[in-house]
Amino acid sequence: MSTTRILNFFFLIVFLLASVFALSHLDGRYDKLVATREAELTAKSQLAELEAKIEAKKTSLARLNHDPEYVERIIRQKLNYAKAEETVFKFEFDDR
Repeated sequence: MSTTRILNFFFLIVFLLASVFALSHLDGRYDKLVATREAELTAKSQLAELEAKIEAKKTSLARLNHDPEYVERIIRQKLNYAKAEETVFKFEFDDR
């Protein structure tokens, strides 16, 4: 064998080893990228849910500030208040 062939073979082996190392390193990084993208999608969906809840709370607060009928209904529902001539019945259900 000539020296040129031996050097070409040597460089081919070195190139293949470097390629295998680079591909194995990139495969680990790709897995991290996929995991990060999944986490980002989860965070975005949680953010959308929280923004919807915030908007609902803002709407409820605005109604509490400006709608007396809504305030009365909330007081009746949450605090179990009634007018003087009313009787409140409270039913409890047994979930078995």
